[in-house]
Amino acid sequence: MKLQQISSWDLFDNIKNKLDSSIIKSWLLEDGPITKRIKSSYEFKLELIQDEVTEVIDADKKFLNTNSNEIRVREVILLGNDRPLVYAQTLIPDTTIDKGLAELGKIGNKPLGDILFEKNIFTKKDIVYAQFIFDNNSFWGRKIKYTVKNQPFSVMEIFLIK
Repeated sequence: MKLQQISSWDLFDNIKNKLDSSIIKSWLLEDGPITKRIKSSYEFKLELIQDEVTEVIDADKKFLNTNSNEIRVREVILLGNDRPLVYAQTLIPDTTIDKGLAELGKIGNKPLGDILFEKNIFTKKDIVYAQFIFDNNSFWGRKIKYTVKNQPFSVMEIFLIK
């Protein structure tokens, strides 16, 4: 699934007037685990697309405030009743795995939320929003920077909800 970003990352106050759906707004502002929200209404499944160290664009390194070239990219699709609901991409510098939490390097087919919301060691730092297009449909997403023991990682979630 190749989603094309069609707007710059921005703060919620700057994009809220562009949102024409209260449902999308509620997903963008969801404070708890996305997987828990999906499981509350659907049969949940996670499809792992990629989980490997690979190149990332400079803008992502800047968002993470890292110069590391060793960044684990984990991409998943979260499905509800076998329908894609969320595309998620997690960027985890190797230094975050080494100095922050080794478990981040071995998530595999488990939802990240199982770690992120069960351990009280993560700090949410920044959150930005952008619009994407896929197959002539427009979707909204968010990108959140977290730290664990002062080591950064990011989670981008694009809500595939019309």
